[in-house]
Amino acid sequence: MTMFKRVLRIVLYTLLIVVAAVVGALVVLTKTERGRDNLAGIISTMASTDDRKVTVSGIDGIWSGALTVDHVVLEDRQGPWLVARKVAVDWSPLALLSKNFSAGRVAADRIELARLPVAGTQPSQGGATTLPVSLDIKQIDLPEIALGQALAGSGIAELAAKGSFKADAAPLALETSLNITRHDGKQGKVDANIHFAPADNKLDLDLKASEPAGGIIANLLKLPDAPPVNIVVTGTGPVANWSGIGTFVVDGQIVTQLTGRHQLTDKGNYLEAKGDGDFQRFLPDNLKSLFAGKTSFDLAGTAIVTGGVEVERASIDSDAVHGTAAGIIDTNGASDLSVELAAKGPPIVLSLGTAAQPVTVAIAGATARAFGGGKAPIVDIGASLVSVVAGGTRVDDLAAEIHSDGFDIQDRSGPVTIKLTAGGLNTDVATLAPLVTGRVTAELAGSISKDEIAVDQGTLRSAALNASVTAKVTLADLAMTLKMNADAVSTALPPQIRSVLGERVTFSATATRDPQGSFAANTLQLTSGSLSASGTASATGTDIQADIKGTLGDVSVLSPMVGVPVGGAVDFALTASGARTAPDFSVSADSDSLTASGHTVKTIKLAATGKADIANPAADVSLTGSVDDQPLDLRASLVTRDGKRSINGLSLSLADNKVSGDLALDDSLLPLGTLTLEAPDIGPLAALAGQTAAGDVQGSIRLSSDGGAPTVAIDMTSASISRGDLAAKTIAVNALVANYLKAPAISGTVKADTVTSGTTVVSGIGVDLKRDGDWTGFSGGATVKDIPATAEGR
Repeated sequence: MTMFKRVLRIVLYTLLIVVAAVVGALVVLTKTERGRDNLAGIISTMASTDDRKVTVSGIDGIWSGALTVDHVVLEDRQGPWLVARKVAVDWSPLALLSKNFSAGRVAADRIELARLPVAGTQPSQGGATTLPVSLDIKQIDLPEIALGQALAGSGIAELAAKGSFKADAAPLALETSLNITRHDGKQGKVDANIHFAPADNKLDLDLKASEPAGGIIANLLKLPDAPPVNIVVTGTGPVANWSGIGTFVVDGQIVTQLTGRHQLTDKGNYLEAKGDGDFQRFLPDNLKSLFAGKTSFDLAGTAIVTGGVEVERASIDSDAVHGTAAGIIDTNGASDLSVELAAKGPPIVLSLGTAAQPVTVAIAGATARAFGGGKAPIVDIGASLVSVVAGGTRVDDLAAEIHSDGFDIQDRSGPVTIKLTAGGLNTDVATLAPLVTGRVTAELAGSISKDEIAVDQGTLRSAALNASVTAKVTLADLAMTLKMNADAVSTALPPQIRSVLGERVTFSATATRDPQGSFAANTLQLTSGSLSASGTASATGTDIQADIKGTLGDVSVLSPMVGVPVGGAVDFALTASGARTAPDFSVSADSDSLTASGHTVKTIKLAATGKADIANPAADVSLTGSVDDQPLDLRASLVTRDGKRSINGLSLSLADNKVSGDLALDDSLLPLGTLTLEAPDIGPLAALAGQTAAGDVQGSIRLSSDGGAPTVAIDMTSASISRGDLAAKTIAVNALVANYLKAPAISGTVKADTVTSGTTVVSGIGVDLKRDGDWTGFSGGATVKDIPATAEGR
């Protein structure tokens, strides 16, 4: 017993200490200035979230029944949007003990509402909607309410509000009266009286609002030119059989009149609404075409007690469209809901997308049906589109079918199949247009969830193309994996590459996009005729990387391009890395043997490295091989300095013959400079061109520009040149060819000591060439069998 009394005494002392501490804390937090500041900070912290910040300052009179707060500031992610200054509450603190908040008066000297708050990023928390306490505010007095320009439309709007508010927690009941008027020199007022008492089977509603032109309501509704607005909504009667009417008047004209009715039935809450009006001018431009002329609607349905919705009828009619809906949606039972939309005359034209990337859709009609049991009904959607235009691409006569064997509407997930058929597809993408001519079909089968979209099987077919695809896209970060196989007729591909292709081209690739936005194309493969290529490519940020290798097994397909018969096989490779606007590159091509005009070039190796910068290109090029066992060597460097391009170190040699020099490129990429020719034995050069000749040539070729016209000056000499039974000795050519690309004009001299053909010998040959307008004039002489001869002409 003694021990029990001792323990009891300790417990009592401890309880007294706790009570004293709590009372002391309340006194400190409510009776001292520093304590009230701390209390304001605690309230601000508890009321704030990651998306919302509440700041309370200057609390006083907590227990006196005359509570005052210096100011309250509400902020969202964009900053402050509401400030309440000098808030006063005449209330009864002890009434909270009986779960009642009772105030004789709630007032604020000034409320500043700059804009509406932005939506939060955190999901809302579900829960009961019952009130924690009953509210009874006998007088609301807000003499100064300032609305910012985002709400007022222009300048600052000054309002005043008076009223009362009462809400009972159990049983739920609501009664309020509110009067809002403008006092900034502009007219406008709102009167609202609401009495809602489900336990008494009562709902009274009386709302009247009116404003002249340039008012707040017109601005909030974004009505063009902010016309005068009048709104009247009235309704009375028992909740179980209630009816109401609403009228919306703009600029003196009734825009819409709505009647509504509510009945409590054995199935649930029956709702009915009818209305008509001229809505077109109040809608966004991209929806105006739907509601052309007078629009009427008629809705009737029941919110059934099991949680579903039964649509008895639903229709909408305008000059442009007729739409209907009927059926039931019940996640806890059977569902069967059908929706139809059809254009009455011309197709419905909707402007979607953005101003920068508009998409225009012309709709003839659409249907949708959801049927089946449980939370995932079968879904069928169909649409007939006259055209879809996006940028330079136009699709005509598009039929769309979407089907799901069980789509969970609440979770937005389930299997999906899509079939698209287009009568025609036109695009300004030159490389794509030939592939999609005629009828085009696309079929996709996969699934959709809140996390990802998966295409398990997909096909795209046209007269020129057969393609299959699988894909998976993660919605949170847009990470993607795409696999594609395609087969196309080569005649649909660009003519620049068509010559090396076979009758058809097959292509396959696996592409990925990681969460950071980097793209990669792996296992690229292309095969057509004797051409095959494979490799990889990727893009990370502003950098790219590529590695392509391939073989052209028969180069004879290039004969029309090069102008002479060619044969053999070539292996090629391309690598690129660096900034996508100026990557470093390397190109190589190798062949054991190539033939041209019956002559063979062996052990060919072509290599080029540099930077593919459009503004400042650079490259080193080399080509080696052998012609009739004579070494072939070509080297040159493309250099850009201060925006000027040049070809430096140009050197072409075959056996002992060599052409060399440096060339500058003007703004039109025409060469300027001098090339030196040293050919002690022209035989290998002639053989490379498919000819048989002997002799020597030396001299220079000077490339220049005369008033923007390209000019070439040739200064050549030769001891002798022979071809067959034709031979010439001691040859000298000094000629100028003006404007050699568009209208060549030749001037200069050609001399030779002798020209022999068979037994005929011509000696002392001298010819003068000169420009004669658009003609080339000539004059000269020679000795034939000791007989002098002269000639002139043009």
